Amino acid sequence: MSNDLARAVDRLSRIPGVRGALVADAAAGVPVVESVADGVAGPAVVALAASLYRCAAAASENAGLGAMGPVQVDAGAGHVIIIGAGDLLLVIVAEKGAQLGLLLLEAQRVAEALP
Repeated sequence: MSNDLARAVDRLSRIPGVRGALVADAAAGVPVVESVADGVAGPAVVALAASLYRCAAAASENAGLGAMGPVQVDAGAGHVIIIGAGDLLLVIVAEKGAQLGLLLLEAQRVAEALP
């Protein structure tokens, strides 16, 4: 399984503008596999992203909106994208100029292929 996860992270980290690609345990909020650039605090990003995802999923459920889709956080210098994949989360940190459409498409494909 870890080889599949490593391949998934490697696939995403090769997309132009990606500064970090991480697979995390959704419940524990800890990285399982990561590839991050200097200056990206992987464990902290994952812990906060997991908490955010759980809160957003609860809000969606309580609002009667159904299952969560991707969560995208936009900041001045870039983006954090969080996609649920069963017991795992896919977390991507991207620069402001990254092509988000391509990144989201590829991330969805990767998330669907995760074990």
